[in-house]
Parts: sequence; structure tokens; C-alpha cells
Amino acid sequence: MKSKAPLVMMEQMVMILVFALAAALCMRAFVLSSSLSEEAERRDIAVLLCENAAESCKGMQKLGGGAETEPYTVYYDAGGFRTETDPAYRVQVEPLEVEEPLAQTLAKAVVRTFDEATGKELYHLEFAWQREVS
Repeated sequence: MKSKAPLVMMEQMVMILVFALAAALCMRAFVLSSSLSEEAERRDIAVLLCENAAESCKGMQKLGGGAETEPYTVYYDAGGFRTETDPAYRVQVEPLEVEEPLAQTLAKAVVRTFDEATGKELYHLEFAWQREVS
């Protein structure tokens, strides 16, 4: 009678190989999900910073539109707090031109948030508000 030990060993090796491949795929999925989560967190902070800058511009009417206003830049840390040292985000607000019939009553601007480490634009928001007419 022939021994079945080699057949059992081969079956065990195949099962170990299948489990190793499954574990490798799971590890890759976890690493990918972690990087996607970090990217989504950075984008969420960028969206919040853009919205805050837009609301600040509307509220303070810092940008009047046209040539008399200048673009400005504000720096934020990784938590989304304003900072002057070691910034993680750069928020730039630039005025936009408004067509002539509406230029007296409407102001427009675009706000962009950049990742300071890569220089990549994370989010941008174009917005408009009604000027106070005196």
C-alpha cells in the first residue's frame, strides 16, 4: 500500500498558499483604504477652509471686485487653524471680474486651497455676493 503523506502535504501547502494570497490582498486593501481616508480628510478640511474664506469675504466685504482689490493668501496648519509657521494648507482668494451691467452691485471671487507639501490644488470655490450700494 502506497503512503498518502505526500498528497496531504501538497494539499496543506496549497491551502497555505491560498491563505497567504488572501492575506496579501487584505493588507493591500487596508493600506489603500488608509491612504484614501487620509486624502478624504485633507479634502474635507480644504472644503471647509474654502467655505470659511468665502463666508468671510461676503461678511467683511473684503473684496470689492475690480482692479482696486488685491488677492490675498492665508496659511493653515494640519488641523485647519491659522498659522504663520509650518503651514499644511494655503488658501488663496482672488477677485474675479463682473460683467458691466452687474459690476456696481455684484462682486465675485474664487478661493483655492492648496496642499502646501505637494503644491496640489485640493479644492476651489467660485462665489459671488451682493455689494452694499450707497
